[in-house]
Amino acid sequence: MREKIVCVLVGHRYVNEVQTVAQIFFGFAGFTFAQTCGTGYGLVAGLDESNAYAVIYLDGVEIASRCLAWAEPEYIEAGLSPRRVLMLAVFHALQAVRPTAAPWGALTGIRPSKMVRAWLDERRPDGAILKMMTEVLCVRADKARLAVEVAHGENRLADIILASGGRAPAKPPLGIYIGISFCPSRCAYCSFNMGHTPPTPDMLGQYVDIVVRECREKAEEARQMGGAITSLYIGGGTPTVLPVDLLTRLFEGVREAFGTAREFTLEAGRPDTLTAENLRLSRSFGVNRIAVNPQTLNDQTLARVGRGHTAADFFRAFALTREAGFDCINVDVIRGLPGEGAAGVDNTLEAVLPLKPENITVHTLSVKRASRLNAQRVTDGGMDSPPPGEWSPSALTAAGYSPYYLYRQKNTLDLSENVGYSLPGRECLYNIGMMSEVQTILGIGAGAVSKYVNGTKISRVFNEKNPEIYMQRRLNN
Repeated sequence: MREKIVCVLVGHRYVNEVQTVAQIFFGFAGFTFAQTCGTGYGLVAGLDESNAYAVIYLDGVEIASRCLAWAEPEYIEAGLSPRRVLMLAVFHALQAVRPTAAPWGALTGIRPSKMVRAWLDERRPDGAILKMMTEVLCVRADKARLAVEVAHGENRLADIILASGGRAPAKPPLGIYIGISFCPSRCAYCSFNMGHTPPTPDMLGQYVDIVVRECREKAEEARQMGGAITSLYIGGGTPTVLPVDLLTRLFEGVREAFGTAREFTLEAGRPDTLTAENLRLSRSFGVNRIAVNPQTLNDQTLARVGRGHTAADFFRAFALTREAGFDCINVDVIRGLPGEGAAGVDNTLEAVLPLKPENITVHTLSVKRASRLNAQRVTDGGMDSPPPGEWSPSALTAAGYSPYYLYRQKNTLDLSENVGYSLPGRECLYNIGMMSEVQTILGIGAGAVSKYVNGTKISRVFNEKNPEIYMQRRLNN
């Protein structure tokens, strides 16, 4: 039966913040916000004129509490708002009730390096930042060091992006994202909205035509904004699921709308969709960075999660990609896939490293609500296995790779993170533009998000997630 917890907020409306911290300890529990706690677990989280406090109840009986004065010098020194101190109080109170190995402590959010970059902007030394992260926010020392290293890298790469955009405040640099919302099959861990029925050739053709039309619309918007386009990124889904004629039509539309960019990425992703023909085509249209993603090189795991390819298919696709002339390849792997323990990602990396891909991204499995894995967890306890355990990035660093971007997702198996590693000078500028928020991103296609960056002000416009709805609404306009 799904565990439940009732939350009571006093003196504030930080619903998401309280729930996000509570999820560190209660995982997939059901959360209810009410006026009183009632039976089962209850959490009262409050703010008053000087304190942030959290009280934990079980069946109406207080079992733990924590009260923090949000104007304490250490919190002021760290630049923590009352909201952040409230989250810290909730963290400490729940840690007393349900001790949990939380590697990122009370530091929540998608981008752990964001707060670090703010501290670096204030000229704070690395040692002081590490101290605030470990002693105030309870971040584990190795994670704190990772965040600081990534923040330095983000700052360096953000300067490259800004320089390529001319640094004119009225003409910020731009990135373009184009989403192709189809795959050969749906992986067990995926929650991507690919529509309700397999796409027909006619549907794929219609989708490409609509995307090309939106490219023209966004190109006009980009011209009005005036910023240089530093990166083009065709993601998915799996763009190379398109037959060659449609992929050609897509590339022609992108080139007509946006011309060329310093970095042009194609997220091929599934090795079983790569051929010598579509790789040569991609190169001919200026694609200079490509993703070939095995996720794991364990054939049993690949079959279990529905990837539809083998480890041998990955090695074949990687070789074809090199033969086509690509000198910047990204390889994604996922740690914590069902049936794989702590050694799973190490074994995969051991096989990948001799290929010397320029980028390697190590993800931690996140159990999405709409994924098949989550349905298995709910119906048959299929996700109740222990967390995947620690893995060591030492093989990556020994091979010359450095972490350069970092983000976290909800419901990861061990509250861990996703890290992008790169050989020197081969980092993905699009990823940095997204993570560092120095660049406006114009999103095209189903599920795409346009993120407008205007100084410290950021706004987002979301396209429809479902490709069928996305197409229908644009056909009716």
